[in-house]
Amino acid sequence: MGTVLSTSGDDDTLHLVAEFADASPLLVGNDVKLSGVAVGKTVSMDVVDGVARVGLELNRTALPVHQDARATIRPVSLLGERFVDLDRGSPGAPVLTDGDVIRQENTGQNVGLDQVLNSLDGRTSDALAALVTTLGVGMKGNGKQLDAAVRKLAPAMANTDRLAKVLNEHNDLLNRLVSDAVPVAKALASGNGKTMDRLVAKAHDLLQTTAANQQQMDASLAEMPETVRVVRGTLADLTRAANATSPTLAELRPVTDTLTELSTELNRFSTAANGALAAANPLLEKANTMVEKAAPVAASLRKAGPDMKAVAKSGAPIVKHLSVKFDDVVKAIRNWALTTNGRDGLSHYFRGLAVVTPESLTGLIPQQTVPGTKAAGKKPDSPQPALPTLPGIGADGKPLSGLLSAEPTDDGGVTGLSKKQEGGLLGSLLGGN
Repeated sequence: MGTVLSTSGDDDTLHLVAEFADASPLLVGNDVKLSGVAVGKTVSMDVVDGVARVGLELNRTALPVHQDARATIRPVSLLGERFVDLDRGSPGAPVLTDGDVIRQENTGQNVGLDQVLNSLDGRTSDALAALVTTLGVGMKGNGKQLDAAVRKLAPAMANTDRLAKVLNEHNDLLNRLVSDAVPVAKALASGNGKTMDRLVAKAHDLLQTTAANQQQMDASLAEMPETVRVVRGTLADLTRAANATSPTLAELRPVTDTLTELSTELNRFSTAANGALAAANPLLEKANTMVEKAAPVAASLRKAGPDMKAVAKSGAPIVKHLSVKFDDVVKAIRNWALTTNGRDGLSHYFRGLAVVTPESLTGLIPQQTVPGTKAAGKKPDSPQPALPTLPGIGADGKPLSGLLSAEPTDDGGVTGLSKKQEGGLLGSLLGGN
């Protein structure tokens, strides 16, 4: 047989090739059916490397056909011609295009009655022939009854067909169920059925015990509605609690992601703190000793507290006034220090500034007119004497840099003196030693 694969180019027609291990007795021109409806025909048959390749021409009613599509050769009747039963596959699988192949793992063939009969041996064939003959004799003259029986069986057969389709959709599940049941059946059949006998005996004992305690079971069942009511209320409370807890748990969720890292850091901190705490013991002992020694001082300060409070209260107005006029106070201390900071071989000396003019010296002495001079009573013009300067004071009357300058010293003095000198000077001004 040669390959005859038409490619008409019609968009409503799809040409596929189905591979079969054995395609006999399928013929070119046999129907291709989808759910019992003819949607195409076989257009070619060929054998390549021991595999039967059957060309299928499908019309638009069969589209789309997916990559996991299945093709099965089935008989039209028990002894009739064959057709190709097509399953389009899963909607989510890729779609086949013109010229694609349905592989051998997705094809198959139903066993025909003639193949079954050919496989029977002589004795079985004779027994089957006798059975058919007996059935024929029994059916003779009972055609109407058989027709009525078939009509009554039609709904049951329809339901059986639907059941078969459902089971066909769950072949994988059924195969797993059978595979899982095989070890159980083997275990029950082990020991010549003794395991099954023990199982039946245990079941019999259970049923007898249940029958003996029927009254107690009836009482328990009578109490079940109240128990169910209580359980229903409890479940309702649990539901409300769960609904109230859900937002809190949702807020805690980001924190739980960092709990591992946080616990690791706490472990490291505790490990590092062990040494620090061990080293802190001598320090705490020293601190305890210092606190014990400071106790008498604290007691003395507690006794002196009222007097210090009175002194602080009395000095508050002075401090308040000095805080307002602090710049003037500092200037006064500075000027006083400038008058006493010089010293000679004996001790410090006091410096002052006196302004003397000719008028102050001669204003009380009578003046005489000298011939050849200007009119009597008029003093001759003479230049004014320059003002003397003091150490630390410039000609313009402003302090010079250096000792007692306006610049603060390194230890914080603000008058040019050290803080110790300023303290002693302030004590002398306020009446101290």
